[in-house]
Amino acid sequence: MGRFYVKAKSVNAVRRALGRAPGGARVVGLFDRETVECVHTMNEHSMGRHWGVIVSRIEGAGLAVVDRPAVFGRIQEKIDVTGSPAAIRRGRFRVS
Repeated sequence: MGRFYVKAKSVNAVRRALGRAPGGARVVGLFDRETVECVHTMNEHSMGRHWGVIVSRIEGAGLAVVDRPAVFGRIQEKIDVTGSPAAIRRGRFRVS
């Protein structure tokens, strides 16, 4: 099962764009605040035939397929985050 990521404001926008897309494409959920994680069940042959249709549907809805974004937890030790623990959990913090 392959994964791809779509830059979108909501999961439902991606679900509507994919609709009954070929290749078993479906939405997994939010990857981060701006990116939705999706999966497909296509093998190499099907990928060549159907990937263009999936990308076309996504771009037609004003969305974009993007590379996998960096995970905040993996780069956390390189960034000095300031703020209260509760504010950091809510996503309100300053990066210095």
